[in-house]
Amino acid sequence: MRAVQATLTLVLFTLGSSWSAVDQNQGNHATHSTRKNQPHIIFILIDDQGFNDIGYHNPTIKSPTLDKLAAEGVKLENYYVQPICTPSRSQLLTGRYQIHTGLQHSIIRPSQPSCLPGHMDTLPERLREAGYATHMVGKWHLGFYRKACLPTRKGFDSFFGSLTGSVDYYSYVSCDGPGKCGYDLHDDEGVARGHEGKYSTAHFTQRARKILESHDPTERPLFLLLSLQAVHTPLHPPKSYIYPYRDMDNVARRKFAAMVSTVDESVRNLTYALRKYGYYRNSVIVYSTDNGAQPFTGGSNWPLRGRKGTYWEGGIRGVGFVHSPLLKRRRRVSNALLHITDWFPTLVGLAGGNISKSSGLDGFDVWSTISEGKASPRHEILHNIDPLHNRSAPRTTWDASADGPPLGGPKPAVRRTKSPVKKPKKKKKMKLLKQKSGFRTNGSKKSKAFLHLGSKPKVKPNTRRTKFHNQTLTRSAPQKSKHQLRRHLRARSKRMSPQLQNTSLSENHLLPTSESYQALWDTTVQAAIRVGDWKLLTGDPGHGEWVPLQVLPTLLGRWWNLERATFQKSSASKSVWLFNITADPYERQDLADLRPDVVRQLLARLAHYNRTAVPVFFPPDDPRADPSNHGGAWVPWADDDGDGDPSDHGGALVPWADDHDDDGGEERARHRGVDRKAKNVKKKNKKKCRLCKLKTFFLNLNTRIMSNRI
Repeated sequence: MRAVQATLTLVLFTLGSSWSAVDQNQGNHATHSTRKNQPHIIFILIDDQGFNDIGYHNPTIKSPTLDKLAAEGVKLENYYVQPICTPSRSQLLTGRYQIHTGLQHSIIRPSQPSCLPGHMDTLPERLREAGYATHMVGKWHLGFYRKACLPTRKGFDSFFGSLTGSVDYYSYVSCDGPGKCGYDLHDDEGVARGHEGKYSTAHFTQRARKILESHDPTERPLFLLLSLQAVHTPLHPPKSYIYPYRDMDNVARRKFAAMVSTVDESVRNLTYALRKYGYYRNSVIVYSTDNGAQPFTGGSNWPLRGRKGTYWEGGIRGVGFVHSPLLKRRRRVSNALLHITDWFPTLVGLAGGNISKSSGLDGFDVWSTISEGKASPRHEILHNIDPLHNRSAPRTTWDASADGPPLGGPKPAVRRTKSPVKKPKKKKKMKLLKQKSGFRTNGSKKSKAFLHLGSKPKVKPNTRRTKFHNQTLTRSAPQKSKHQLRRHLRARSKRMSPQLQNTSLSENHLLPTSESYQALWDTTVQAAIRVGDWKLLTGDPGHGEWVPLQVLPTLLGRWWNLERATFQKSSASKSVWLFNITADPYERQDLADLRPDVVRQLLARLAHYNRTAVPVFFPPDDPRADPSNHGGAWVPWADDDGDGDPSDHGGALVPWADDHDDDGGEERARHRGVDRKAKNVKKKNKKKCRLCKLKTFFLNLNTRIMSNRI
């Protein structure tokens, strides 16, 4: 009997062990299968590469590797980024618009106590949760005033590169104004000394190749962000790369093109390493610029309008493509509307991550659009609303109803100052004409549709106003009847090219009507939005020249001066522009006068987005950041005690320094973007010495200059 029991026990034990082994093998197989389905993601981010700075857009640029990868993948020809560095990088890593991170204004300078909000998740954090090894090499430029802001605290397992916005390619010295320079090359969270003399593009590529070599692609998926400093200034290409462009007359353009060639070689070496170490067959390579080029330093956005730092197409339409063996439809051009915020949900979804954990995303998962050619889920892009960037030109106010309330929607968070324009005397003041146009105007001889306040109205005795298409036109003799004028303007409207008619604001993509919003928008505020085919600009969008510098022997010339003079004359009194980008990608024909109905609808969208905006966080420079205080290097200078991070105040951007401390707290409180609209803060009048006042004056002047010129 005991023998039988022992036999049964042995049989049951054997069966149990077998089933456990089977379950374990199945679990291991499932894990291996999941890892196998997770592609290796290589994101190559280039700095300041313009639309005309790549070979497949401009044959004079020698970029055979980039051209080949793009030709075999999917070229993104309707892809948008932000006009400057920090905004693009913040939206790439958070998947959220600037108005939702508090970084609406300018960039993060080296001495500013600012960085990504700590309460927001990032792309590398979500990928690491999905099982990825995450590494970053190159330029950060998202703040570093305390260690919690560093890349290794934002989801990256390792970091090698620079923390500021611009460093010397050989010495790795970065300056924040005259006399404030420091060494800026870091390995993880420490300063990496001893790398002087190594060209940064080649040096960063070499580090990326070492990461690929040391990582096992069969064990764990990899996310590598290679954020090259090139082709940002200073123009320091190796001499051997300049020789192929020796026929270019423009010296700056010659050096810039040579730096594009260094990027091309970098990508060639990186893709070679992907093939050599077994990554390529299960990889997705994304190539993107961070903003448009600066023509005055050799870049080119031709034939697009504008340059880096502007909201014209030349500043925000980016060079980009995706190359991957995993693409279902390759060797094609995609004209689907895409934005840099879309990479967050797209790559997390591609990696099998959980997007539901990331609330408030402004990006869309567009992998099916890129891989299969399906329609893009994106129909509009908020380029930005910057309440701290107000033009001093006369303002035009648009509202949904002339009889409506003065403010139907919240205005951008900014402290208002009295207008420098003197108000005309009551005797000469002309009464506003009540109209159904949706905007208020004062009569002016300079403009027809956007008539600005503050200018002296000149009204002739026989002047006649006629309403048409919600637009008030001022006419003088010879005069026509209302019916004749309506027929004339309707015929003129019908003669317009069909391409200029709206194809996206149809019943399929209805926008809130002006009557439902009752909105009034301050058009002196810098803002830009794209909805379907239409693009609206308000305030000061930046210099809007068309500059093909690659054909000019010098930076300036008669043609450029003529183009610039024409633009300045036409835009001196304007604060609203409307373009049909699909029909007019070069922004040559402003349709704001002809389509005020579209203008009002897009202004309503701006008002809608502005209701969700957080206040701007743009603190003044902190003197404690000076590299001379830290051994000559740019390093975190504030303690990790919550100074300035919105996440330490429940995600709200609130005052974080004592207004009466000894480290310039009063000055910080006075310059904080958040506190510019604070009404409860009572400033105490204190006697200051002349030197203190002079110091404050130059601090304000420097802040304005940096904000307007970057």
